[in-house]
Amino acid sequence: MRLWEYMRDYFPIKLVKTADLDPRKNYVLGFHPHGILVAGAFTSFCTEATGFSKLFPGLRTNLLMLPLWFRAPFFRDYIMAAGLVPSDKESASYLLRQKGGGNAVVIAVGGAPEALDAHPGDYTVHLANKKGFIKLAIEHGADLVPIYSFGENEVFDQVENPRGTWLRYIQERLQRIMGVSLPLFHARGVFQYSFGLMPYRKPINTVGSGSSILSALHDLPSVPWLTRSKIVKHLQVISVLQFVITFLAMGIGCSLLLMYMFCTDCWVIAAIYTAWLIYDWNTPKQGGRRSTWVRNWTVWKYFRDYFPIRLIKTHNLLPSRNYIFGYHPHGIFCFGAFCNFGTEATGFSKIFPGIKPSLATLAGNFRLPVFRDYLMSGGICPVNRNSIDYLLSSNGTGNAVVIVIGGAAESLDCAPGMNSVTLRNRKGFVKLALKQGADLVPVYSFGENEVYKQLIFDDDSWWRTVQKRLQKILGFAPCLFHGCGLFFRESWGLVPYCKPITTVVGEPITVPKIEEPTQDVIDMYHAMYIRSLKSLFDNYKTRFGLNESDTLHIQ
Repeated sequence: MRLWEYMRDYFPIKLVKTADLDPRKNYVLGFHPHGILVAGAFTSFCTEATGFSKLFPGLRTNLLMLPLWFRAPFFRDYIMAAGLVPSDKESASYLLRQKGGGNAVVIAVGGAPEALDAHPGDYTVHLANKKGFIKLAIEHGADLVPIYSFGENEVFDQVENPRGTWLRYIQERLQRIMGVSLPLFHARGVFQYSFGLMPYRKPINTVGSGSSILSALHDLPSVPWLTRSKIVKHLQVISVLQFVITFLAMGIGCSLLLMYMFCTDCWVIAAIYTAWLIYDWNTPKQGGRRSTWVRNWTVWKYFRDYFPIRLIKTHNLLPSRNYIFGYHPHGIFCFGAFCNFGTEATGFSKIFPGIKPSLATLAGNFRLPVFRDYLMSGGICPVNRNSIDYLLSSNGTGNAVVIVIGGAAESLDCAPGMNSVTLRNRKGFVKLALKQGADLVPVYSFGENEVYKQLIFDDDSWWRTVQKRLQKILGFAPCLFHGCGLFFRESWGLVPYCKPITTVVGEPITVPKIEEPTQDVIDMYHAMYIRSLKSLFDNYKTRFGLNESDTLHIQ
């Protein structure tokens, strides 16, 4: 419209180009400062008055504006005609994910709060904590272009409202409630120059940066640019590493911290927590304190995708029954067991509706402050008779207690290429299932042994004897293992190797309830369980990287 040319010449407004922008790419243009009415941004990017299409051929601009304006009838159509879109992630993402490039999303980064600092002679921009637009650009691989509009703050006077005054407090509260800021501004009148809503005639020069930020980073050979896929991969590594470090150090660290706090001015906090710990001591044995929120943390999805980990269902499980899942093999850290049964990352509740899994782990872990609460939040319970009896007899039906049958002893034989499980003399779980009438379900996790390399000693060696003795004393096996480094894949470290882990849940074995099962009955169901586990292994081994000739060794 010719109207916009008159608006341009009133101030006047000028758009200054400092570098070409490739029309094959998409861009996020950060506009600063907001001013009172964003006159420079509207004229330069919502109209052709300053000749944007001629200066940057092949680019289409869309200025982001508060979503509430798009709820106003007729006005919404008016602003959409100029290319304005709501300032929400959905609208911006739609434009930036369009293939072929040529889209430039213009964001007044400081937003409504920045308008409260729009005073003549003031060059304050709200940017220090504004990082959402950066994340948006990274997610879509869009180049960032900073823009400064000289003169934007000069066209209106605003009542002084320094931080800390009652006026500024009211303005900020109203801005948070309404979404728009309410600066008390004025300029000149239509027919007089003393007071009114007509902006002053001050030149506004909108200038882009010398080059787009991401393009500049791409041009620096010494700077390894993080693409979206690389960022996701780093998040996956961090999620796995935090699990490993948490498992190894959180319990001991929190115990030492609690003891230290007793020697400081914070001893009251330590005393209160200790009192709570004593009061809550038996909770792990009584079903624990499961948290759906913790089980659904996003970090577990990154954890799952690092390997990746999958859960395979072979048969339906009835919510009217209770179950004991026998998990094999132990591996070093039971990554598959934790991800599948201690979180919802692989969708256990959707795959087995009505079944509530409880992964059983060393009872000693539940004596460690804070760490015990962290474990319980994932639905993890102590692997002792009292805890399992409670879940299978006093917690209704639809419970599945997951027991890593081989336990700590089995981890000493975990290494890539080994398909060995410690099961031949492990019959306690079968007796428990018979006493509670809980069905037995064999579970095999292909790839669990592949994620770490371990130095395995001969059974008659001195080192193996030391490992077994320590295992009996401490409750866990001191394995000499390593994965890869955090920064260099060829180095040694605690980060596991990226090897797929596929957990297959087998067919349930129906078990009758017998208060005092004889040894013959226990042996019979134990033999049935071994046959079922071997059948499960043989049926799925070739699908998940093993050869037809590979066999499962029962120790």
